[in-house]
Amino acid sequence: MAECVVIADEITGGSAVGALLEKNNCSVCSIMSAKGLKDPQTANFDCFVYSTNSRNLTQEQSYQLVFYAGRLLKNPQVKVYAKRIDPSLRGNACSETQALLDALGDNDRVAIVVPAFPALKRSTVGGYILVDGKPLQKSLVGMDEITQQASGRVADLFTEKFRYHAEALHLKEFLHGTGYLAERIADLASRGARAIVFDATSQEEINMIADAVLQSGIKYLAVDPGPFTATIARKVMRDRQNNEEHKPRIFGMIGGSNPLISAQVEQLRLEEKVLLVSVRNKDLLDGDQKRMAEIDRVVNEIATRFSDYTVAFAVSDHLGANTQQISEFDSFLLNTNRTRVEALDLISTAYGEIASGVLQKRNDIKAVYTTGAEYTVAVCRELKSLGLKIKGQVLPLTAYAEILGGNYNGLKYVTTASSATDTNTLVDAIQYLKRKLEI
Repeated sequence: MAECVVIADEITGGSAVGALLEKNNCSVCSIMSAKGLKDPQTANFDCFVYSTNSRNLTQEQSYQLVFYAGRLLKNPQVKVYAKRIDPSLRGNACSETQALLDALGDNDRVAIVVPAFPALKRSTVGGYILVDGKPLQKSLVGMDEITQQASGRVADLFTEKFRYHAEALHLKEFLHGTGYLAERIADLASRGARAIVFDATSQEEINMIADAVLQSGIKYLAVDPGPFTATIARKVMRDRQNNEEHKPRIFGMIGGSNPLISAQVEQLRLEEKVLLVSVRNKDLLDGDQKRMAEIDRVVNEIATRFSDYTVAFAVSDHLGANTQQISEFDSFLLNTNRTRVEALDLISTAYGEIASGVLQKRNDIKAVYTTGAEYTVAVCRELKSLGLKIKGQVLPLTAYAEILGGNYNGLKYVTTASSATDTNTLVDAIQYLKRKLEI
């Protein structure tokens, strides 16, 4: 029997959720009839996505179809139940959520409603759905003639039209951390809330909601267009200790002065809780004593502070340098009688030593990220690797691999060309590694 069950109101959206679940290394079956559930060919899938084809029916009709599907799919082996809703609020989101809660029959189960879909540039702020920063009604999506929810404020939809008591938690709640959010969820559930609608603007916030829901210990129903369901399923459908000290971690390094890569780092800072430790490049060129002192400083700071983070980066202090800073650096090279090529070799080699030092001190690092050929070569060389075993493509100019041979054979690795100009490249690569590591 499947461990994850998703009920969708139409097959294309349901299949899209299935594709997100498949990225978790799950086997997924998208079906649209009870007959399909009884067929031997569907017996061994990890996830079922069941489509009721109720998008354009009345609220009463859609309620009946979802209630029937929920009763049909209810099973003690299921770890995650989810109701897929349209990212533009088309259809009967409230009545179908009520139907699935009723079918599952737990009076203390809470619908966790997370309408955001960051990959589609859909966020939820103050209870409003924004499409690429604009209110839903002012977007091209909002002009769809079968969009039934006129306000675009999903918080109103649930707090005013939901049969049961509903609450909304906005972005300010996230500022206090996962533990606080878990307490708020548990408190609202204890006071009778059957639906909680969440703001979210990034995948990292969706991760936080999932962690908080699990930490709260409540019975829940995931209600979203897909990203929240895939995230919480990834966290639940595996055997792993819920111990922060043993959580897999990702370590990355970014050198150079490329302003486009600087923009990627800023995007990462906005989207993820990440430890960024600055590397003073001049110290890596100013004699052996200063060089070793700077390498040790960076290694020790990352190793000491990493326990509070899942992702940490050593980042060049020259990243995004302006014309004056570049001119000053060129003058420094002239005074030390070094060419740019010589300086790059010394700096990238030092980054390789930083990687080796951090990996020696933190055995919970399961993946490494580097940008630029020189830095990737330096890390592989320092780890005594033969190179990289390519496993797939994350994005154009961004490869997923494993270290081949050496002291860290099999260590997961993502390397990006310095010419990759999309500001989301770094964020997408880290999310890719999180899926691979089941974080």
